[in-house]
Amino acid sequence: MSDRRIRSVHTEELTADQLDELTALCEAAFGEPFAAVWERVGPGLHIIAEVGGRAVAHAMIVDRQISIGHEADIAIDAGYVENVATLPAAQGRGHGAAVMSSAGQIIGDEYALGVLATGSNAFYERLGWETWAGPSSVRMPDGERVRSVREDGHVMILRTRRTPADLDLAGPIAIDWRPGRPW
Repeated sequence: MSDRRIRSVHTEELTADQLDELTALCEAAFGEPFAAVWERVGPGLHIIAEVGGRAVAHAMIVDRQISIGHEADIAIDAGYVENVATLPAAQGRGHGAAVMSSAGQIIGDEYALGVLATGSNAFYERLGWETWAGPSSVRMPDGERVRSVREDGHVMILRTRRTPADLDLAGPIAIDWRPGRPW
């Protein structure tokens, strides 16, 4: 689509009106109230597809710590993708794929790994993401791992040039705890 513009902006650079527009976009896409989600996920980099000056698709990258391995955890700096959404009226036109392609480029340049949790694995697989086959957990503030069985099969990763060469997709993966939904 020739009039689609992709731009990236940090949370603190968004105006109140821009944040309201992104909130409305996510509410329309997810069918639920969304304003509190921004506080839960914290600041990050918003990748926005605009058509005619209007936001039609969104993805967000936040800094997260991922641990892989069994006893000797390997900590990896990850670009964690959140809030991938496209306005319902604009779906099927490549806007979501465009923001995710841009997110993938940014993750490739700045992180050792891209990570997300989804119920739409096929969409992300065609963009180079891989489904994590091993058990998923949440790493609590005291270091204990608590299994997150509901996330098994929904965690996906995007390799970068800094991803460990011996990354075992069948091994355990854990994400640091945060309030609400850790994954």
